[in-house]
Amino acid sequence: MGGARSRGVRTVAGVMLAGLLAAACADGDVRPQAAATGTPPRTGELTWGTCPEPSEAEAQVWGAAEHRPAYARHAARLRCGTLTVPADWTVPQGRRLELAVAVLPSTGDGPAEPLALNPGGPGVSGRLMPIGIASGGARALLDRYDLVGLDVRGTGRSGPATCPAAESLDAGPQPAAPTHRTARAYWNRLARAHTTCAEADPAQLASLTTTNAAHDLDALRRALRAPRLHYYGVSWGTSLGATYRTLFPTHSGRMLLESVVSPDPDLRGLLDGVTRAREQRFEHFTAWLAARSDRYGLGTTADEVRTRLLSLRERLTTRPLRTADGTYGRVETDQYLDTEPADRAGAGAALSSLARGRAPAGDGDGKPRAAAPPLVAPFAGTALLCSQVTHAASFTEQWSAYGERRTAYPVLGATRPMFPGSGKVPGTSTCAGLPAPERPPVEPGRADGPLLLVAHRDEVITPLPWARAMRARTGGSLLVVGDGEHGGMAGGGCAGRVVGFFAGAEGAAVKGGVCEP
Repeated sequence: MGGARSRGVRTVAGVMLAGLLAAACADGDVRPQAAATGTPPRTGELTWGTCPEPSEAEAQVWGAAEHRPAYARHAARLRCGTLTVPADWTVPQGRRLELAVAVLPSTGDGPAEPLALNPGGPGVSGRLMPIGIASGGARALLDRYDLVGLDVRGTGRSGPATCPAAESLDAGPQPAAPTHRTARAYWNRLARAHTTCAEADPAQLASLTTTNAAHDLDALRRALRAPRLHYYGVSWGTSLGATYRTLFPTHSGRMLLESVVSPDPDLRGLLDGVTRAREQRFEHFTAWLAARSDRYGLGTTADEVRTRLLSLRERLTTRPLRTADGTYGRVETDQYLDTEPADRAGAGAALSSLARGRAPAGDGDGKPRAAAPPLVAPFAGTALLCSQVTHAASFTEQWSAYGERRTAYPVLGATRPMFPGSGKVPGTSTCAGLPAPERPPVEPGRADGPLLLVAHRDEVITPLPWARAMRARTGGSLLVVGDGEHGGMAGGGCAGRVVGFFAGAEGAAVKGGVCEP
């Protein structure tokens, strides 16, 4: 699941890379044989063909310039195809979908098993994720696995589901906190847009569920003729992995779930959890600033810093600082207060300047920077998410919960929660106007295959307590990465733990329960 701030967006796929692709995919033949040309594919059949030219978004996301030689080398070996699946797995003979698949064959000498990858979103295209993994710190996975990328149904090149009316809906300039009237107006407009799109193809919308996506994964396993499917999922990909593991416990191999989504599907609880984590991160920030009072001059204790920062925010709310470089008011101040650990120095310098009545200087002011747009199918992602959550359809309930968050979390409770289920306007939901799912989401359960849950200690999109809650339901081991990132373990200083886990060295991968990147 992606976040609203630059670093959250930058790592929404866990292993996303930015830049231009160096080469196009090549066609070829892998272990399963292609279907006969000219005959319609059967359900569950994997048909191999030519890899399509990458889109501009795929170029920005998966082919970093610094990995250009590695990308070109792997792209030349990539094998692409389509997997035919039922739109609704409860009606296997009904409408069909074609899902885009890419396999990067193992470079090892021994037999290889498939390792499926999912970057999250929900709705992020994962077809080229094998190249991102193979070009980064976890490249040794290729020694023993075929890396498998898949555009989940409704996303990327797998019959993308779109809703232009909703995707182009402009929430307008956002005040420090919306009024009931403005939030309700936005909710109504979004609900009308969603209703129009749902009525245009209700069967397609109903097919966009995590449960169906899990059945697609098992169809892919069968098409690859593998007795079990290993899996590495990030963010929403952890919901998909946990669902697959529960539905197909005997076919689930090694599974690593990073930046774990809560197993509790209640949207209100999810938004509360994210806001609580942001509030706690702010408290850690005040302690950090107090320990550096000689540099920032905002107070010598966490309480002093907190008092001064909140007073500063109130002053800028009523009397914004207007400079040649821009205006600094409540919205900008909240961005600084909501800083990630990696950005504390810049945010601290910016707040220190504002406290003295000066505009922050230079690019190191801690403000969010523009990032390459994530490779997300917004409507499909919304539908997949909303198939997993409950208590999302009522504006009255969402607005009431928002009011309670503002009271419970006075620093950041009024701002938009960093979770895809929250609407563009605080107090709303992206699920507005979508029908409730016909069947409840699958309750995560236990299976025999090795399971590693990975949480990032200070992240707020999928907070650490969610990984602990998932572990209570599913078992497995928990590893905490000592940073505030959302995903990204496979490309950072803890990538060796990923490789070690999939190599069978669970003890070494989880040693100490913490990895400092």
